[in-house]
Amino acid sequence: MSENYTQLVQGCLHRDREAMRKLYDLTASMAMGVCMRYSHNRETAQDLMQEGYIKVYEGLKKVREPEKVMSWVYHVMVNECINYCRRAKPTEYLEDAKEEPVVFQPDPFGCEEVVMTLQQLPVRQRAVFNMLEVEGLTEEEVAERMGTPVTNVRTLLTRARKRMKEILTK
Repeated sequence: MSENYTQLVQGCLHRDREAMRKLYDLTASMAMGVCMRYSHNRETAQDLMQEGYIKVYEGLKKVREPEKVMSWVYHVMVNECINYCRRAKPTEYLEDAKEEPVVFQPDPFGCEEVVMTLQQLPVRQRAVFNMLEVEGLTEEEVAERMGTPVTNVRTLLTRARKRMKEILTK
């Protein structure tokens, strides 16, 4: 199987469109899932995914172990989303946003409902929640990536959990 990944990565490095398409097909659903968790709507997620794939194709020469290309693409997407959260407009950082959240009617207890609930959180709360609860990073790692003190990370996580609980119990 690793021979296939080696050939796939080599094909992408040589700008073989078929290999590039195959890599996209193998990773697109995972990448979209990551981007949806960090963004507030599908359009933003698609933009993040597109930017992420540009970085994937430009950075494939850095992949030392082709059999781990799936994991590498995942990390590129997460980093692109974190960068999006860092460069978000200051108004998006406001914890008490003035906009009314969009009300969705997904199946109860479904993955879709959780993702849509995440999308209703302010950008920084959403990013911190994803990094801590989904990605499994430590508070210190999140603080470093977000460029904020650990106490802010804890506060953002507490607010995110509280807000998610409010939304999910309605």
